[in-house]
Amino acid sequence: MTSRQRCLIFFIIGLLIGAGSGILPARAQTLPQGRVEITAISTELFPRVQITFEAFDAQGNFLRELKPEEIQIIEGNEQNDAADFRPVEWLELLQPGLDVIVAINFGPELNTRYAGVRRYEAVLQRLQEWAGGETTGSDRLSLSTNSGLQLIRSADQQEWLTALENLAQVNLLNEQAGLTAITRAMDLVTDISGGTKPRCVVLLVTPLLPASNLDGVQNLIDRAGRLNVPIHVWLTTSAPSIAANPAMFDALSQLAGQTGGELSIFTGSESLPELEGYLKSYRYQYRLEYESRLNSSGSHPIALSIRQGEEELRSTSQPVFLNIQPPNPIFLSPQTQVERRFFPPNSRNGDLEPDALTYRVIIEFPDGYPRAIRASRLLVNGELVQENTRPPFDRFTWSVSEIETEQQVEMQVEVQDSLGLTGRSIRMPVRVSVESRPPSPWQAALSGNRPLVLGAILLSGLLLGTILMFAGQQNRQQAAAQRRNNRDPLTQPLPPPLQKKRGTINPASMARRLSSARPAAVPVSSAPAWLLQVSEDGVGVVESRANPAALNLLPLKRRDNLMGSDPLRSQICIASASVSPVHARIVVNEKGEYWIYDQGSLAGTWVNYVPVTAGGCRLQHGDLIHLGFVTLRFETAKPSPQPAPIARPYQEQE
Repeated sequence: MTSRQRCLIFFIIGLLIGAGSGILPARAQTLPQGRVEITAISTELFPRVQITFEAFDAQGNFLRELKPEEIQIIEGNEQNDAADFRPVEWLELLQPGLDVIVAINFGPELNTRYAGVRRYEAVLQRLQEWAGGETTGSDRLSLSTNSGLQLIRSADQQEWLTALENLAQVNLLNEQAGLTAITRAMDLVTDISGGTKPRCVVLLVTPLLPASNLDGVQNLIDRAGRLNVPIHVWLTTSAPSIAANPAMFDALSQLAGQTGGELSIFTGSESLPELEGYLKSYRYQYRLEYESRLNSSGSHPIALSIRQGEEELRSTSQPVFLNIQPPNPIFLSPQTQVERRFFPPNSRNGDLEPDALTYRVIIEFPDGYPRAIRASRLLVNGELVQENTRPPFDRFTWSVSEIETEQQVEMQVEVQDSLGLTGRSIRMPVRVSVESRPPSPWQAALSGNRPLVLGAILLSGLLLGTILMFAGQQNRQQAAAQRRNNRDPLTQPLPPPLQKKRGTINPASMARRLSSARPAAVPVSSAPAWLLQVSEDGVGVVESRANPAALNLLPLKRRDNLMGSDPLRSQICIASASVSPVHARIVVNEKGEYWIYDQGSLAGTWVNYVPVTAGGCRLQHGDLIHLGFVTLRFETAKPSPQPAPIARPYQEQE
């Protein structure tokens, strides 16, 4: 064949390729220019969302000068088809490095020489020039051939060069071209793909494949599209081979064009492309952060819009699934029983305390996305009593100064987060009890049945006074008559024999009796003081019904002790119908003295048979306390010395 015929064949093949495939023989790229691609979306820090993306201009160059104000995030809501445009709060240009996979498909056609140089040698030389050049230090190289993977993700340049030198020893005449090399390369892409891993770029060096591999090439196109991996093709062939197998040439052109790569034909006379020219557009990525407003569970489409001047680029939507739930406030160690008492005790002019209560809550997020709180509210019986619009959101103060009667309320906390979602706690019942104000002496005297009792006492006193008055008058008359009789010597009575006068008190026996009536200073309880139920005369001890061998001992372990028949309102419960629900109170002052106060009881409180006034009465070791029909003896573990009783002989008046 003459050189003229050879040129004619090349001219015809070029026309056929240009008319049939619409691409240049030396280069093919069919992806639309000027595009934005979202490579990863992270919702781990929701409502802050991270998006990794790439942006290219109309010439396919990476846009390295983007500004946050030029980018908008489009959040969709599949429930109402509404879209929300969110601004970018943070933007970063990344250079994560590349995973470069070179797949060399061995075949006899690679052994063809041009000007004394084999095509295969020219390919290896170009690869070695790239591998020996300056890199970013974060690239990783993998090599795949007909026999499988020869190098996997190596970051060592010297290891790259050694692997390429070893490929020079392959006998190409014994190899058969196929899809093994590119298939193993795509398997490796699948293994290393992911949102936080480097971008992958595949270079396929291959002769023109047999037509039997058309279906396999189409599968590779679909697979690369799903993985978003560009495949660049160096087709080492000749014009007659392309003319003989145009279908395979068209398939390889689509493999490069539809994946974002380029196809270059190398017959031996051309210069192979610079490999770095393929890679520079993929070395960069952007990562941005923005505050999301999505507040419902489900799948939400997210897209990017970039506007520079009059030009706008928009990515395809990527679905993001979110499980979003309202915040859940929980009361932390709540106080469910509140007692308001007068301070100081039994003071008619004192104030009820406490005036306010503090409650704390913890706020949890069941969806696992902690976020800012916009407001928190405290509700009492469904009414708002406090609202926090700034930190701290977990503390509330409830004023109870207006509550002067016993009542039960329901408390609830409401929390609103930054997404506008509102959550409420469970309803918590709180019982507030209020101490009654001590009555005045006149009120105490006129309360209940006391007027009848006082009337009966006055009537009895009048009757007793009348009887004593008449009896005294009769005794005086008898004494006067007796004195008159004694003046008459004839009627004077004889003196009786000397004997012990009836009714004379023995001083020694009286002292012994008084000393035995006082309790012994032997502690019978671990408390500093106690009350012992005794008989009415204060000497005999009343045994417990449940345990006859035990004493009815009531320890005083608190500084403030309420006594009464109501076990819910009194610390010391006395089961007697004559005892009021809250009868009396025993308080320990700063000096360690015990004082008893009456709490407006019906029967009154008596110490040593003397009624206790509104000012209270100080208790001493051995004092007898009467609450209705119940008699108690006050004892202390460390009593002060008691004065010895003094007995004086009774002198009968003449």
